[in-house]
Amino acid sequence: MTMVAGTGLPVVLLHSSLSSKAQWNALVERLAPRFRVIAPDLHGYGDNAMPTGAAPFTLDDEVRLVAETIDRIVPPHMRVHLVGHSYGGVVALKFAQRSRGRVASLALYEPVAFRMLDADDALVAEIRRVAESLPRLIAAGAHLQAAEAFVDFWSGPGSFGRFAAPVQMHVARNIGKVPLDFQASMSWPIGTESVRSIAAPVLLLSGTQSPAVAKAIVARLAQSLPKRYLGRIDAGHMGPVTAPHLVNPWIEAFIDMCVERATSPATAASADSRVPLSAAAD
Repeated sequence: MTMVAGTGLPVVLLHSSLSSKAQWNALVERLAPRFRVIAPDLHGYGDNAMPTGAAPFTLDDEVRLVAETIDRIVPPHMRVHLVGHSYGGVVALKFAQRSRGRVASLALYEPVAFRMLDADDALVAEIRRVAESLPRLIAAGAHLQAAEAFVDFWSGPGSFGRFAAPVQMHVARNIGKVPLDFQASMSWPIGTESVRSIAAPVLLLSGTQSPAVAKAIVARLAQSLPKRYLGRIDAGHMGPVTAPHLVNPWIEAFIDMCVERATSPATAASADSRVPLSAAAD
């Protein structure tokens, strides 16, 4: 079931792997007084079942789910502000590339668009090792070990071990979707031109404590997106979950700026979009 709160211009929130719409509770509370906030569960998480069917799972399957959710709730003439974290970030990027006229802005925290990096990059080889280890561990019934490998890659060694036992078990129960997330996110974009066509303004947020691969993807996206703003957060890859008090003000300020510029064409035309969104740090 999709979470919908508030009234006003629509803001759609897409969560990370091994998460659900609930990761956005604090941001929903922050935005709902002025916006209509829509937070769906992606395939295999929260209230949404694992994808079924003989065809290989792709990013288009996830984008289709998001599009159907938006079309059901938002009138066709309205554009949406998209927010995405990690896997949800690359889903948001693909949606924006496919449905350009439907997107007013993108606020992304470390989208895992692995294909932005060169195939022979050592960082890509590292993430492939993690991705390839998960199906083997899951097939062997080692769900806890698979969850530990995934969490510790993104959040640092020992992170999974610091979770309380019930949290570890919850993460392990949901680890089965993660190989499909890797499969989907490693198939797109195909070259920088795939994202150069995204005309909507994009806020790219990254964490100072995040893995090198996440920072490298953000850097490459910053070189390729025509209208981008940058923000650095004193957090790790899971910043929207572990430090929402730092991340959410950036997202809110960016959406407010985009709304203001959309209603003031003269301001928008004279603005330099390739600079940091420093106002959010106040």
